[in-house]
Amino acid sequence: MRTERIVIPTSFAPKSLLWCGDALVDWVSGGRCYALDGRITEPHIRYAYRFDSAVMSQDGRYAVLYEKLGTKGLLLREGEVLRELNRSFYHADAYEYPIALVTLPSGRTLLAHCPDEYCRLELEDAETGERLTRRDSNSPDIFHSRLQFSRDGRYLLSAGWLWHPVDVAHVYDVALALEQPQSLDEPRNIELGESFIEVHAAAFGERDTLVLECSGLDGEGTPFADERLQDSVCLAVYSPAERRFLSIAPVEQFPGTLLVVGGYAVGFNEHPKLFELATGRVVEQWPELNTGRQGSSIIRHLPPLPPLALDPAGRRFAVATDKSIEVVRFISE
Repeated sequence: MRTERIVIPTSFAPKSLLWCGDALVDWVSGGRCYALDGRITEPHIRYAYRFDSAVMSQDGRYAVLYEKLGTKGLLLREGEVLRELNRSFYHADAYEYPIALVTLPSGRTLLAHCPDEYCRLELEDAETGERLTRRDSNSPDIFHSRLQFSRDGRYLLSAGWLWHPVDVAHVYDVALALEQPQSLDEPRNIELGESFIEVHAAAFGERDTLVLECSGLDGEGTPFADERLQDSVCLAVYSPAERRFLSIAPVEQFPGTLLVVGGYAVGFNEHPKLFELATGRVVEQWPELNTGRQGSSIIRHLPPLPPLALDPAGRRFAVATDKSIEVVRFISE
């Protein structure tokens, strides 16, 4: 697999980056748009608040601006304010705001967030605000964060933490949640047998698989019994549908935030590195690109993270610098 690199010069350092087709949009700066050929469309609005991040639906109609370590969000439809969003204050200054959008094959766009309690996931109709998962069940004590839908909208991933703190990941069946909302309070834990792992980062891969950065591996008679995995940080491929691990390999460097590209994953801890999932080895890296040191949903102790746009469908990522946007695309040979 070879790579292609594009540099887009900028007059202003982008505050956020999201892929919209073959362009990159900085919604925090009012919707400034960067085409890959260098053309820039200037913003038409200023959102007068300290938003520092954004997410967007696949069709580009809806976007949410939010403050990573705050409680306020703003839902936009085609750049216009639709409504304000909020999350619980509880430890909100410690971990990343939980928010995600997905457009289902039916054309309906769902918003996943935690509007009432840090531990209570909800799905809403993005357009109307209708709460689709009202229920009476009690929610388990999970700090939801880094929400992510699978490409087809079948699954919802939460990569957050439990108190002490311990990084965890849970997967939810979206169709089941819409039919039986209490299932959001019954997360399908990753099948571990008698072993324990801490999941520091996770991302959807090919065919609804999950790629996990994990540690604390143990458990005789489990996929982690291999001595090479003891006390190691590993990259594992997991199937939520089959509830089993497909592969697991130790790594010598912490991957951090993940982008899955076929049989590889890009990890963005400190700078982008391309890991081979089958072996865990780094096959390419870009040390000149600063991508921050995020290795958990808990980021209070870190300097501000550079804007990063991930496009698994397009097999590419973009990183903002003070003077440019750096785009790296992966091309199968």
